[in-house]
Amino acid sequence: MTVCITGDVHHMSMETRDQAYLDGTEVEAAIEYAEIAADHNVPVTLFCTGKCVAEEPDRMARLAAMDNVELGGHNYWAFTTPVHRAWRALEKATGGRIGSWNGPRPFQSWEIRRTIDAFADLGVDVTAWRDHAYRHDSHTAAFLAEYGITHFSDVVGPDEPVRRESGLTVVPVNTPPDHEHVYHAFRTPEFVAESDFEGPFGAASVEPDEWREWVIDAATERTPEDHPATVLAHPACMYLADGFNAFESFCEQVTRDDAAIAMSEIGV
Repeated sequence: MTVCITGDVHHMSMETRDQAYLDGTEVEAAIEYAEIAADHNVPVTLFCTGKCVAEEPDRMARLAAMDNVELGGHNYWAFTTPVHRAWRALEKATGGRIGSWNGPRPFQSWEIRRTIDAFADLGVDVTAWRDHAYRHDSHTAAFLAEYGITHFSDVVGPDEPVRRESGLTVVPVNTPPDHEHVYHAFRTPEFVAESDFEGPFGAASVEPDEWREWVIDAATERTPEDHPATVLAHPACMYLADGFNAFESFCEQVTRDDAAIAMSEIGV
């Protein structure tokens, strides 16, 4: 079993549903998550919004300084500005003919550069990227490649291959993502029963330990020719689910298998 463990980290002014249940910030949760992984010599790739750097520069600098952490881009505002909302509404009104979640082309290009520049202020050269909620459009890959991004992780599915597209190495999330499939915070059994969500891994949500076993099974089924299993385990979600117990147990399993890599190490 070879895995690439990833997580997404958002600025607190987003005021997401998960954040309402946190005692601290998502960046604080990410530091604890990375420290747990470091205790087991496990590398992690954390996709952070550029706004995290603006809101918590000292904590983000601490995260950037950790030897087992690779930082990637996750947009700057995660699609929360009036420009994003207007362009998204235009996409809906025109049936997708005009508009997108990412904003107009010049704005999207500028936001990507702004995110990369925010990390450069921490001394971090960003080469990996995942858009918030996997939202990208027909222009995103070209902009990312132009600005030095090499690895792009906006695809989800059990059978999605690692591949080269538009000058980028596309690294799919090919195990069940935690946020959609683990009970935590607002995502209770009652919430799930009333939800109409169904993704590439189905509609089920499970307890943290069951999710860990689900991910291990999915990762173990992959052969070296399939490329690594990419795991999406959000720091905030893992904390809220069970105080990082399932995440630490997963890191222990990865340590026994001695097979974890950062996203930038994945080749085609």
